[in-house]
Amino acid sequence: MPNRLRQRKLDKTGIVQIAASLGVSASTVSRALRPETAHLVRADRRKQIMDLAEKQQFSPHPGARMLRKGITTTLTVVVPLDENIFFSEFYGRFLAGTLHAAAVRGWGVHICTLRRREGVSFRESMQHLSLDSSGIIYLAEPLSKQDLDQLRGYRRPFVLTKSTLPEGVDVRDLGLPVVGVDNLSGARSVASLLLQLGHQRIGLLLGPKGSRDAQEREQGYLEMLTKAGITIRPEWIFSGPFNAETGRTGIKQFLQCSERPTAICCANDEIAFGAITAANLEGVRCPDDVSIVGFDDGIWATACQPALTTIRQPLADLAERAVGLLVEAANSPGHVHRGALDDMPAPMMIRESTRPLRATERR
Repeated sequence: MPNRLRQRKLDKTGIVQIAASLGVSASTVSRALRPETAHLVRADRRKQIMDLAEKQQFSPHPGARMLRKGITTTLTVVVPLDENIFFSEFYGRFLAGTLHAAAVRGWGVHICTLRRREGVSFRESMQHLSLDSSGIIYLAEPLSKQDLDQLRGYRRPFVLTKSTLPEGVDVRDLGLPVVGVDNLSGARSVASLLLQLGHQRIGLLLGPKGSRDAQEREQGYLEMLTKAGITIRPEWIFSGPFNAETGRTGIKQFLQCSERPTAICCANDEIAFGAITAANLEGVRCPDDVSIVGFDDGIWATACQPALTTIRQPLADLAERAVGLLVEAANSPGHVHRGALDDMPAPMMIRESTRPLRATERR
């Protein structure tokens, strides 16, 4: 029998078994398992079907995991819906690391986005996205506590990145593996560096509210500065998205102050690039007039002028760990996920965008 016909037969057999278990028609099961027709099935019935398909590791697509037939060597990465995703320091490098980590294991990667549909829960959205793969690495928009509650008891392999978690969530309560970087230690180390260089007037260009990464980096900066007896002025704090526009807008605000900061901590490299560019346009040179530090250490950190002092996010290692966790779970059916956080070290890279203050510049 040709492989395609054999696959169709297996698909039909699995659908019939699910239908028989729930006392519904095979056509109802088929509709519920297809995102484009799922809305035609009553919500409570659809949930029963999706939960049973998840429990039995059934996937009605060629090459995917079959009912009791092993696994497919494909994983799904869910990313934000952003046309610049592959140019992003964070997402681009994480995805490149994922593709490499999967390839060395002989696995393939599906990259997809999440479309929120009215009446469809986050759990069901994840169930549909995972139908044609062995599991999901979630790298997309930050999740709400309600979204996380819906993932409790989720049976398919699922790995979260810490950047997608809301503030204040205890990873141990999730029951899912989480990978991330040690934002707190990284932020403390750059604040400590600026203090050692003699800076006391330090500004903060922070990331978006609601981002766990941004919140942890802010916490790390403030902890170290407060410990040193430094008071951060409100006019020297600016928050925005993780992009260059935040750096450009924030530096303009700082330069309008009667007294300017001599150093600035930026929540990521893109913010730092925007700050350096805007400062130069205003005749303020980095590091002669202001020291600037970032957080990422992507390929542009050494290519920009001046080369950027920053915290290195080990994104290739992060992706390797995420893929390893997912593959391990996929190869261990019935394995119970434990809530655990792999918080990887984030070392500091000292370059040309920072300098010591001269004695005459200190107050």
